[in-house]
Amino acid sequence: MSAAANPASSQVTDLLTPLDTYMRLHAATLRRFGARALDLSFPNPQFLADPHPYQTLAKLAARCDPLDLRYSPFGGFTPVRRRIAAALSKRHQLSYRWSDIIMTPGAAAALTIALRTLLAPGEHVMLITPCWMDYPLYLADLGLGCDPVPAAADKHLDLAAIEAAWRPHIRALIITQPVSPTGVVHNGDELASLAALLTRLSQRHSHPILLIADEAHRDQVWAGTCCPALASHYPHTLTVHSFGKAWQMPGQRTGYLAVSPHLTTPPQAAHRLIQAMRTSGHGAPTALMQHLAAALADARPDLNALARLQRHARQDLRKHGIEVLEAHATQFLYARCPTGDDGAFVTALANRGVLTMPSHLFHEPGWFRLALNVDIPDLSQAARIIAEEAARA
Repeated sequence: MSAAANPASSQVTDLLTPLDTYMRLHAATLRRFGARALDLSFPNPQFLADPHPYQTLAKLAARCDPLDLRYSPFGGFTPVRRRIAAALSKRHQLSYRWSDIIMTPGAAAALTIALRTLLAPGEHVMLITPCWMDYPLYLADLGLGCDPVPAAADKHLDLAAIEAAWRPHIRALIITQPVSPTGVVHNGDELASLAALLTRLSQRHSHPILLIADEAHRDQVWAGTCCPALASHYPHTLTVHSFGKAWQMPGQRTGYLAVSPHLTTPPQAAHRLIQAMRTSGHGAPTALMQHLAAALADARPDLNALARLQRHARQDLRKHGIEVLEAHATQFLYARCPTGDDGAFVTALANRGVLTMPSHLFHEPGWFRLALNVDIPDLSQAARIIAEEAARA
């Protein structure tokens, strides 16, 4: 069947196209400007803010023997899972068992395994936009429906909009905490209200609604704000986490799925997720990175450098008249596009050697995102160029 005759295939192609287009712009800009390019697009920091994860990895690698690097079972090494379960129990105030933790090669693999295993083709998932770019792509590829609901003006949850948009065929909701791309942290009152809403909706539609909590950025709350866990508020929660963002090694792709001890539907969810890793070919992460995850399970990164960059960049952009969203987490800064056309504005910046990301990639128009990958002098130069392009609009 051709893509044109297959709606799911056509939808996947449509979802792939925006990032493919942006990647061509990204590559062309790097070829043109080389080392002079200021790359604030993907979160690939160009200097090391906290050496502790790198030092720990080097020590582990130096003393590893062949058995340390053996095949791990699907789901991961049991001692590693015990260590993660203990650390997460303290963070979430829940009693996770080691068997509730499934080690994965990053958050993307964790999420796709969860969607493939716990939902059936034809069922729908609600997303709060803006959101990470590939959520809708995964849903389309798996034959799952996508029901996007915009966040409130301040990019916090719009509970009234969620309730108004809910339909019986929606079986799950994906929430990021903190939010990527905006950096917003949902507070405890928001999460308690969301939990109450999901409980009412579950009763109304006679099935528990699955809440998938993406916590990939939870260790980057640079303003010291509390970052409460969704699993602490709502029992039917599956938590997805990736260590790479906070460790400044995102390419190592190490994460996990955590099944809430109170999740009862579907039954034996953790066992089914492990079976799906085998049948889908998405195996465990590398042995060495699992050992690093265990070693750093209780560690908190030094966020002083990130806080310094965030405060400087926000002050600099606001000084130039650029509207910046109030937020307290992640390596990202979310700013209002001065022209309204985020794609054209990001292209204009790229033509000046500054790479940012248009918000339409995150399923919302009219904004642009900066990843604070460089130090203050380069951030100030980027802010000046952004202001100059805004003035030309």
